[in-house]
Amino acid sequence: MSEFSEKLSQEIRRTNKPLRYLAEASGLQLDYISKMSRGKRIPQEEEKLKCLLDAMECVQRTKETLLRLYRQEKMGRARWGCMQELIRIIEQDDGANAGQEQRLPIQTAERDAIADREDIFLLVRKMLAEKEGKRLLIWTAAVTQEAMERLMQLIAGTAAGPVEHLFPLWQNLEEEDTLENLRRLRVVRPAVSLEGYHPRYYYLKNAGETSGGLFPNWFLAEDMALAVNEDMDCGIVLRESSQIGLLKTEFHKKSRMARDLVCRYSISEYMEKVNRMMNTGYVTRNYYIEQSPCLLHLIPLNILKEHLLIEGEGREALLRSIQLRTTHMQQEEMVHIFSVEGLRYLMEEGRITGYPDALYRPIDVPLRIWLLKRYYQYIQSTPHSCICVREDCVRLPRHMSIVSSSNVDNGMAFWSSTREGLSFYQLMEAGISRKLYELCRFLEEGNLTCTCGETLELIGQMIREYGGTL
Repeated sequence: MSEFSEKLSQEIRRTNKPLRYLAEASGLQLDYISKMSRGKRIPQEEEKLKCLLDAMECVQRTKETLLRLYRQEKMGRARWGCMQELIRIIEQDDGANAGQEQRLPIQTAERDAIADREDIFLLVRKMLAEKEGKRLLIWTAAVTQEAMERLMQLIAGTAAGPVEHLFPLWQNLEEEDTLENLRRLRVVRPAVSLEGYHPRYYYLKNAGETSGGLFPNWFLAEDMALAVNEDMDCGIVLRESSQIGLLKTEFHKKSRMARDLVCRYSISEYMEKVNRMMNTGYVTRNYYIEQSPCLLHLIPLNILKEHLLIEGEGREALLRSIQLRTTHMQQEEMVHIFSVEGLRYLMEEGRITGYPDALYRPIDVPLRIWLLKRYYQYIQSTPHSCICVREDCVRLPRHMSIVSSSNVDNGMAFWSSTREGLSFYQLMEAGISRKLYELCRFLEEGNLTCTCGETLELIGQMIREYGGTL
């Protein structure tokens, strides 16, 4: 029996309700329920299971657990695992605290052989902190998940200059390959907002493919090379310039065959990229995931002009991009995916989380209520085009914006403030693109989300709470 069937059978016994009663109350065949509880059958339609759970009068937490186990079994463990890893990547912090470690002198022993994990990480920290703007090359061809997590935390907390990071992924031929890739990308995620961090990936051709030499992982500085094993608890230090040069040549040779994981844009470049995507044509609807609804198409241009903070040529370029984007949004078949937290933020702060605060001044309370009422009417006129995620299932951060469709390369876009101003950065990889679309379809089918009626009720309550009327 599966975990779902065992849990269902357990809960049926706990209700003390005969199967005949449950069949009559749910409208399902008695034999159908019996086979479901014995693991002989799994319903193809989730509504049938919901009817049974209603007849069982399960408490909400039990109902949610059974629905989760059912979805996991129906989807398959590997595919479900991909979905969960993708949600974890979406929920991760934007790295706002990256690079905040206190920069004190770091003392390490001058040894050529190291057999202690703490000493290795101390030396890596020194290489990161003392490179003085010089490029540090990192090649993690084969490293354990635990060691990689610690390394990325160290980079996120210490890196001050250019870091090129080269690592392998699988080719997404099987669900298990994509799941492993998403786990690796989740580990890399905390450092991607750093301006100087440049991750590049290549796809493995076979399981035995690693970097050259006795050790699979290398840290290459100007005057030193550190080689470590998979667990990063054993390594050697090379100081001979000719050896370091050969290792760098091998690194760059492999890097030329690799792809950028992160693409960085200014605000105008990012808007142009989104508009180009919209012009490619779609065979299916488009999905937008942001903390608050994507409301750009509901805001009149004269109001946008009043609130924009950018001046000069940048302002005019942004307005042109916004006008084009608004036209696309009015013409396309789209689905907004957002959260109650984002709606609350809109009403309390006057901010639309899909757009960085540096672009515009907050909208006032009457305009917030007016805008939310327009959105309420938009949902009524286009049922099922707006999806509110359950926040105990998916937490959407403010700094993230996702555009997903079935026939374009897409990824997760985030933004942060840099020395040069506002910067967008986007995670791009085939597995991410495919699974993003699957996640959107999964949410659209009613999984981990509120119903359309519940969403309208939430928005209606919020309008009334802030002094508006429907």
